[in-house]
Amino acid sequence: MEKILVTTDQSTNSKAAIRFAIQLAKQRKAELIILHIYHNIKPFSWSERTFEEYEDTFIKKITAELTEFIADIYHDIHESEIQHQLVMVSNLDVVEGIMEYAIKHNCAYICISTRGAGTFTKILGTHTSKLIRSSATPVLCIPSAYHLAELKHILYASDMTDYENELKKVVAFARPIHASVEMMHISYPYEFAFDKDLMEATLQKKTAYKVSLLNPKRDITNVLLEDIDDAIKVSKPSLLVLFTHQSRSMFERLLFPSNAEEYSFYGKIPLLTFNKQEDK
Repeated sequence: MEKILVTTDQSTNSKAAIRFAIQLAKQRKAELIILHIYHNIKPFSWSERTFEEYEDTFIKKITAELTEFIADIYHDIHESEIQHQLVMVSNLDVVEGIMEYAIKHNCAYICISTRGAGTFTKILGTHTSKLIRSSATPVLCIPSAYHLAELKHILYASDMTDYENELKKVVAFARPIHASVEMMHISYPYEFAFDKDLMEATLQKKTAYKVSLLNPKRDITNVLLEDIDDAIKVSKPSLLVLFTHQSRSMFERLLFPSNAEEYSFYGKIPLLTFNKQEDK
């Protein structure tokens, strides 16, 4: 059975990812794993036995709190509890703990809530951005203010350098939930204009899935973020997909715009990222 991993620190912000993960696991008929990373430091004056007793008490306390925390989320979204595991793992580095668990237990996706919306400067250096850069497991970033909605339409932003292999992963995500897929390529004036109907027919043949094409033109008076934002307003996706091994012109400029432009759609829709390490 497919496994979906969602992280929580018991904060209000983390509820968005758990709500999303519950819905996704239900749609994909997957097992849900709810992971809490913690780390306790042993005081020098404590014996090993004293510290072990403290750890046991701590784990029981946090487990009880998390159980209630998760039950409240199910109640809030009016869902009966699906099959899930509540797991606690000790690791000094939260991101390393998440990634190691995901790989060891063959999780298909990691869900994590973002702590803010608007600008990427708010998340640079956070657990979310570190996971995006480093995780071999695909990462679903759920804005903390996101209102739960059915995943109906997926927008995949491509620089066209490896779109055939990337589309296979996008379709693998979309197919079980019966979501439509749209591939977006923002083209520059010097790029060759391809035939939309022919391209869509080719994509459907290669993926055995209907894929529509969105090909807006690059407005060089805008930063790339503004062009992407404009395209998202046209497409109205439920989720945006990016690949971190795309060229500097796409993902890196999206994450690290020189003037920290507002990532306006970031606070509105979930983001699914695939990391280049996945292919190593």
